[in-house]
Amino acid sequence: MNLFKTVWKAIYIALAMSGLRLDARRFLFAWVPLLAGSVWLAYQADQAGLLVEFAVGAWVFYYVGISLILGTGVKRLMLHRLGKKNATQLYDTICGLMFFNLGCGVGAAALHVGETVALAAPLQWGLFWLCAIAGFGVKFWATWIVGVDTYYFRDLFLEQSHGEFSARGPYKWLANPMYGVGNLHLYCTALFTGSLFGLWFALACHASIYAFYLIVERPFIRRTYQPA
Repeated sequence: MNLFKTVWKAIYIALAMSGLRLDARRFLFAWVPLLAGSVWLAYQADQAGLLVEFAVGAWVFYYVGISLILGTGVKRLMLHRLGKKNATQLYDTICGLMFFNLGCGVGAAALHVGETVALAAPLQWGLFWLCAIAGFGVKFWATWIVGVDTYYFRDLFLEQSHGEFSARGPYKWLANPMYGVGNLHLYCTALFTGSLFGLWFALACHASIYAFYLIVERPFIRRTYQPA
């Protein structure tokens, strides 16, 4: 892989992790305004003093929404009504919007003016950089290994295997790097602002993705990837 392809893959993965998939060309014209709309809503929530409500709404939109789509018959209905190609691209758009909106929610929670956490500056900044580098670094590495489609739960949506899984990269040492260490960056903004609510919100998000894994994703993995 030459340098240009490596750099482009890194950009593509980083944008997809943030919520924008450049390969979904058919829905790209709607995707960018939707992401901009999330930023506008977050700004309006800040101006109206509704940061907590916005954060909670972002949590519901992502964790409840993704569970309903992937854990019920909604995905089958989408595939039946729209066809595989259109349904998949629409799902990717919704999923990306969920990722981006949750990021806005984490930021909104950290900006909430309430109780603060008093930490010594070296500890505060040490934790900030540890969570930022370890969290984003491990999640990016894991996505590089398994691909953006897996990051977007494409196998769950289509209810089919992406192929054989091999323990490479962070998967050599961590059973679920995206959900564990890979979510440490959720705490960064709250550590930066010292927001106690922001830290609790990040913890709630961290716990919720494990709940999603146990209730929705793990049963699918056992059915699809693990031999009987």
